[in-house]
Amino acid sequence: MKILTTFTAVAALIAGVSIAQAQGTMGQTGGSGMAPKTTGNAAFCIATAPGGPLNCKYASLAACEKDAKAQNLNCSPNPNKSTTGSKQ
Repeated sequence: MKILTTFTAVAALIAGVSIAQAQGTMGQTGGSGMAPKTTGNAAFCIATAPGGPLNCKYASLAACEKDAKAQNLNCSPNPNKSTTGSKQ
């Protein structure tokens, strides 16, 4: 019984470490733990390459999507801007 209890405690400890590591990396790009590099400070960005720098020069999503579609790229909100709806 003591072996089973010890085994269960070790398994729980390992699982806890794995979950903590997964939670620490969620939402990050490139595995570096930092947001992608951005150029510009407008509200919307085009990702120039997967996991690469963001070109944030678009004030509206429509303008961003127009250029992104022509280049087969994707738009995203500027990670350095607030997305709470506040006027900046």
